[in-house]
Amino acid sequence: MRRMRRQALDAERADSEAGFTLVELLLAVGILGISGVALIGGMMTSIQVSDLGRRQAEGQGEVRAYAEAVAGTAYANCASSYSTSYSPPPGYTATMAVAYWDGTSAFTSTCGTDKGLQRVTLTVAATDGRGSETVAIAKRKP
Repeated sequence: MRRMRRQALDAERADSEAGFTLVELLLAVGILGISGVALIGGMMTSIQVSDLGRRQAEGQGEVRAYAEAVAGTAYANCASSYSTSYSPPPGYTATMAVAYWDGTSAFTSTCGTDKGLQRVTLTVAATDGRGSETVAIAKRKP
């Protein structure tokens, strides 16, 4: 009888002292911390990639608008640039470079005798450096 009573008390004591050890708790907290860091890192990467994609899409639209404005201007002999009504939106810069056909096999940056063909390279870039788009168009004498 005494033995049964002792076993009952031991069983009751074991139930009341059931719980997690310090090692188990530290392991669980470590696993949660690592998974939290991985989740936040993935979210930040996703945000950065999304922003870069948006900047590139905006840049593509702007460089197309710039190209249409330059294409609509009249050809000018030995032009160093073409004046247009295009102005880049805030946060962007627009640049233009004109190269001249040498009449044989290449475009050069200096205009000797104008052969009637120019390559105009247009670039629209974000001022924060997170997006840049370039397009080259040909201007020819009518």
